Amino acid sequence: MQFSRGSGILVPLASLPSPYGIGDLGPQAYAFVDWLVETKQTYWQVLPFSITNVSGCPYSSISAYGGSPLLISPELLVEDQLLVPRDVQFHAYLFGPGKIEYSRVEEFKYFLFHKAFDNFQKGNRLHQEFAAFLKAEKEWCPPLAYFIALTEQFGAPWAIWPEPFKHRHPDALEHFAQKNYDQVLFHEFLQFIFFRQWEKLKKYANNKGIKIIGDIPIFLNHHSMDIWQNPQFFKLNQFRYPYVVTGAPPDDFCQEGQYWGNPNYDWNVLGQDDYSWWVKRMAFNLRHYDIVRLDHFRGFSATWEIRADQFDARQGYWAPTPGYELFHRMQDKLGDLPIIVEDLGKITPDVDQLRQHFNFPGMKVLQFAFNKGWNAPNLPHNFGENYVVYTGTHDTMTTKGWFFGLGDTLERDFCLKYTKALNWENINWSLIALAMNAKANLAIIPLQDVIGLGNEGRINTPGTDHGNWAWRFTFGQIAPEDSAHLRQLTIDTQRAPLS
Repeated sequence: MQFSRGSGILVPLASLPSPYGIGDLGPQAYAFVDWLVETKQTYWQVLPFSITNVSGCPYSSISAYGGSPLLISPELLVEDQLLVPRDVQFHAYLFGPGKIEYSRVEEFKYFLFHKAFDNFQKGNRLHQEFAAFLKAEKEWCPPLAYFIALTEQFGAPWAIWPEPFKHRHPDALEHFAQKNYDQVLFHEFLQFIFFRQWEKLKKYANNKGIKIIGDIPIFLNHHSMDIWQNPQFFKLNQFRYPYVVTGAPPDDFCQEGQYWGNPNYDWNVLGQDDYSWWVKRMAFNLRHYDIVRLDHFRGFSATWEIRADQFDARQGYWAPTPGYELFHRMQDKLGDLPIIVEDLGKITPDVDQLRQHFNFPGMKVLQFAFNKGWNAPNLPHNFGENYVVYTGTHDTMTTKGWFFGLGDTLERDFCLKYTKALNWENINWSLIALAMNAKANLAIIPLQDVIGLGNEGRINTPGTDHGNWAWRFTFGQIAPEDSAHLRQLTIDTQRAPLS
């Protein structure tokens, strides 16, 4: 599916300004939509909104479904009469505008959430709406609430829970639900509130002409509701541990390869079930995003599989994936798929053929364009319309951080020559202009590059466990001249909306 010419900004929800230590779905998110409209943008790429791990990584979640409660806006809880203003007024003494401290944010927000839940149980006009939500989302929301409550109960991964819970015996789950009714209901309530706030924000954005680009990580954590609920769809042994895991082969960037440790799918079993699990997952995401970016698209052609006991990615092998069957089934059930595929890295012809067969737009990243000469595939003169071009991504350095880290190299000299950059200090705008002028239908720019930040604005460094997913911006960092420059560049490159 090709998209019409346009541009947008990449910034995660958690990176938005907020008085509560982390970006949320409240007033500042609406203000950001207004800024997108002001600068003539059409897209906002938000990354996954999934329940994160302790480091805040939205690509490492306990479920393919659900939203992160940490993104719930306390101010909107006040609007819904679930809190009163004094409940949230002391936040100013707790948090500044700096980086996210997840443990402090979680402690503060869950204190508020329990207050809101208590008020909800005492009587609130949202009860009927909550019941309708649980009925509509019965396939994933109650199981997710059970899973979170059981994890809190046992403090351990599901594979070592007592057998009745590990194997989801109905009697055991029913007894647990009755005994821990409020605890399970609390987690269902948080999901209800998250999606209530999210859908209002998305509707506001859509009404303003802004489309939301979300994200689907291809693999799941072993400790996840989905694998606990459907172990038959994954390559697990009799003890429900993976006997093979996923990773990446050795390449120029990592000579040892990468051992990710996620269970791989049992595609034979999924196929026998008509790929219904994946169809439902895609349908869920297409309900909540306008466009979905598929992470690690090459895994839909073949996956680098490693024996779980090897711990050495060099010992892996390619395990085929029935990507053609899968996406044809999705199209049969869901119609045209508004998908962007993450096809970065070393891509083999079979992966590119799969992408082209379904006419999915691929990705081009300008930071990868200048180290292989004029034939480099990420240079704009070497790719056409059915791509999304980025200056950088959430996994790369900022453009300034990248450029000034090159030093005195041929790559830096070629970048300057190709972009015709006259001022090194404005190299971010040279790459933004290059992206906006490219033939690619979509151009997506990380907000840090519009602001002109160095690597103090980096969101994530792959392969590291600390210091990631903590960056936040303030509206004061966006200079009026940068907003005006982005707006005019968008108009000049014919990426502005027609009305």
